[in-house]
Amino acid sequence: MIVALAMGAFVLSHVVIARSGLKAWLLRRFGQSAYLLGYSLLSVLLLSSVIAALRASERITLWTAPVWSFPFAALATLAGFILLMIGSLTPNPLSVSFLKTGYVPQRPGFVGWVRHPIIWGLSLWGLAHIPANGDWPSLVLFAGSAGFGLLGVWAVERRLKRSLGAKDWQRLQPGAGHMDRRAWIGLVSGIALWLILLAVHPHLFGADPLAVLLALVAG
Repeated sequence: MIVALAMGAFVLSHVVIARSGLKAWLLRRFGQSAYLLGYSLLSVLLLSSVIAALRASERITLWTAPVWSFPFAALATLAGFILLMIGSLTPNPLSVSFLKTGYVPQRPGFVGWVRHPIIWGLSLWGLAHIPANGDWPSLVLFAGSAGFGLLGVWAVERRLKRSLGAKDWQRLQPGAGHMDRRAWIGLVSGIALWLILLAVHPHLFGADPLAVLLALVAG
């Protein structure tokens, strides 16, 4: 129950900010950079509260994790972190992005391949953990994160189409994708973040995915 409430607070905070006049007021009052920093910190704090609630909750087993779920989780989270870091470094007025300026539709970089890299990265993180965590309330966190991301793609496109207008939305459509300098830096940063989180995972969350992967390789 506590996990569901914490997850509900996480989702509700995003919905309220996006769908009310609060976001516009915050942008006017503090500016884009301060808003994004505050929004990111709030998201991290609320997600941390969900994880803390999960660790303290009693687990009810729903299924036994299959062997393939562990390498699947490793590869899917790797892809998710790469998408997240590339999206964080790439200008993208068509999605959730830390950078709105510097975008050129004819040379969109990675956005020409994936329009919503941050949202897809977070969705992949949630999806990656579902098969290997077959219990309630883990399912609340991971399935909720994946589902929230998938709905986020639709919601963000709908909101931006309305705010930009049909003409600007069409004008900003990306051309062919390519790996520019920002994408390469994001790729390397995503791999580094993945390796760091593999190392600290047992200390932060209890489970040791690296040990499981090494045991599977050895056995």
